[in-house]
Formats: sequence, structure tokens, C-alpha cells
Amino acid sequence: MDPPAQIPCSGNCLVHLHSFSGHAWLLRRICPFLQYPGPLGIPHFLITQTNNQAILLSHIEIITLHFLLKKATIEGLGLPARHIVAILPASSNTTHFQTQLSAGASGAAMRILFFMARPVLAASYYQSLTPGHRTVLVFELGVEIFEVSLLTEDENLKVKAAVSDLGCPLFNFMASELPRCIGIDITGDASGLLRIREACERAKNALCLGSGTADVMFERLGSKVSMQINREWLVWLNLNHLHRGIMRCLMEGGVRREAVHEIVLAGASTNIPEVRQVLRQCFRRQPFRCDIDPENIVELSAMQYVNDVSARYNIPLFGLRLFNFGLYSI
Repeated sequence: MDPPAQIPCSGNCLVHLHSFSGHAWLLRRICPFLQYPGPLGIPHFLITQTNNQAILLSHIEIITLHFLLKKATIEGLGLPARHIVAILPASSNTTHFQTQLSAGASGAAMRILFFMARPVLAASYYQSLTPGHRTVLVFELGVEIFEVSLLTEDENLKVKAAVSDLGCPLFNFMASELPRCIGIDITGDASGLLRIREACERAKNALCLGSGTADVMFERLGSKVSMQINREWLVWLNLNHLHRGIMRCLMEGGVRREAVHEIVLAGASTNIPEVRQVLRQCFRRQPFRCDIDPENIVELSAMQYVNDVSARYNIPLFGLRLFNFGLYSI
């Protein structure tokens, strides 16, 4: 009898906890090494299209290309794709990025009417448990995102601090240790960094499928080095990474943990008991807002918001979830 087929991990597990967000973090770091000089000094990037032809595009042109792909998908469902609400992580919802997204959308004959931060949507779905002013920590952890946000509310919810740019802890460790073992510096070596990331993911896959240990191997300039890891150590590393994100967000927001009134959970991975234990160790008394399945809370709130705005202005609207958009996703 043939052995049972190995089912690939969905990414929603303690081993792969930071794989996707870590990859997005790495792409942001190596993009400056991959750019080419373009007209008027505007950096261009080599993009491989679906027909395997490579072209040089600016950042805005890449965003436009991404919007065109989204537009084709929406219109293929028979829905209008003219006016949209952009739903962003709080850490990406900056004026600079909003300007870039608006320019890219315009190139695709689309218009962004509103920008909404994901933690604001998550927190606004629940009525306040605290009369008057409240401080809310939104902890979102899913396959595609890890973000800790601190919100305050008097009349409206406002983002006070947001932390998401932490990368993958296994990659961070290996990118420091492996090159040091063979005496080379790969700080500006995009190819070397990507190889370490691939080696880390291969080791994670082996541990996720049941191996007791796994080797992270790296070879560069004729030298080869390997480090062995086990599942227990990797899970500890991943969970400690969550704690670091929480404490950094509180520090950047200038808020003591005792001053947080409630914790809103978002993202499928917040249903993992070990993840909730990390949160409970940080916030022993605060209530966890998770009556609605955290996996669906942002989408439900976004749907409600888009429908309300569409009815108020009497125009068809479509909500687009934008994680690592444009340059970092194609």
C-alpha cells in the first residue's frame, strides 16, 4: 500500500507562524539592491510577466499593473470596479503610500475613495466595554500578516502605534549566524539572503511534517555551513517574537500594559492556544474581544463599512484588501 500523501501546511501553524510576513519583510529589504536606473532618475525594477517576458517598470507602474489584475478579477465576477475602499495594515496606511496607491489606481482607471486601517475595522466591530475614553490593543496574526496596533478612542478610533516590520525570527537568526560562521558579509547580497530564506523554509517544512530535527544549510563562495534546529526551539523563537512585537508596540505608543482596556483578536492564528497564552502572559486582566471568529472579523467589519458608505453616497463600492501591494507582491 502506498504511504498517505503529505498534506502541505496551510501556514497557520506554530512552525510557519512568520513565514509569509517574513518573506514580505525580506523583499522590502532587498528591493533597493534590485533596482535599475530609469528615465528622470526614477528607479525601475525587472518584472517577469505571465508570458515569461521581463520588462522594467517603475514602482507606480507595478502598482498600476497590480490594480489592473484586481480589476479584471472583479469585473470577471460581473461587479463594478471603478470606486474602491483600500483596506490596509495600519503600519502601511501612511500618506506617502496612500499617494502611491492612488496614482497606481488612477493608471488602472480606478479611484480610491477611502483608506481604512485593518485594526480600526477590527476594533470598531465591537462596542466599547469602557465608557468614554478607551485604549485598545489589536493583535492580528494570520498567514499573511502579523501586526500589533495600539488604538485610542474618544469619539473615533485612532491608531496611536503600529508594529509589523519584524520579519521572520528564524531567518533573522540564520542571516546573522550562518555568514559569520564562514566569515562573509551578505548584508547587501540579495541572492545570498534569498538562499538563506529558502533554507529556513525547507527546514520548517521538514519539522512541520514530523521530523524531530532539521538542518539549515547555506553555501556561498565555495564555503558551506549547516546548523541543526528542532521544533521545540523554533516554536519558542516564534512565540517570543510575538511578545517582542507586543512590547515594542506599547513602547512606541508610550502606553503601559496596565493602561490597555481591552484586547481585540484578529486573524486565524490567534485561535492557536499557545498564541493566546503569550497574550495572556502580557495582559492578565484585560478582556479578550473574540466573540466573532478572529479569522473573519476584519472581513465582516469591512463588508459592513463598504455597504454603509456605498448606501450613504449612493455609489457602488468594492473593498480591496492590500497587504504587500505592488513592488513587494509581484
